[in-house]
Amino acid sequence: MLTGLHHVGYVVPDLDKASAFFTDTLGMTQTKRVAAPHMGLEIAVFRLGDGSTGIELMKPTTDSGPYAEFLRANPNGALHHVAYATAEPLTEAAQRVQSCGLHLAAPSLNGPIDAPPGWRIVNVDPSGTQGLLTQLGER
Repeated sequence: MLTGLHHVGYVVPDLDKASAFFTDTLGMTQTKRVAAPHMGLEIAVFRLGDGSTGIELMKPTTDSGPYAEFLRANPNGALHHVAYATAEPLTEAAQRVQSCGLHLAAPSLNGPIDAPPGWRIVNVDPSGTQGLLTQLGER
């Protein structure tokens, strides 16, 4: 079902500072920076190697909502989610997850959504994944 790591998502308090770490310290290239006001976020994306794996940095742009709450609980920033690439179409992967007794989580309760960085994802409810928000992703 899973073919590899799609991306790792971090919520950060300062997107410019976090981006500078990845570019200046680690030598990576930022491939996208996008505002997602409907989600209360600004996002920076870095892809690794052949582009199939990446880092997603997310900075809340509002004082309310799940990302702002996450940052209040983790004021220095923290790992927010891990996304895995799937071997099958995302809709089928979501059905397989549900057939295993797991539940989808917001905002993908009804199946895959288009994420601001330009890929599609499904969130798996952390109550069934040892507490870590797990995503399935496709490009």
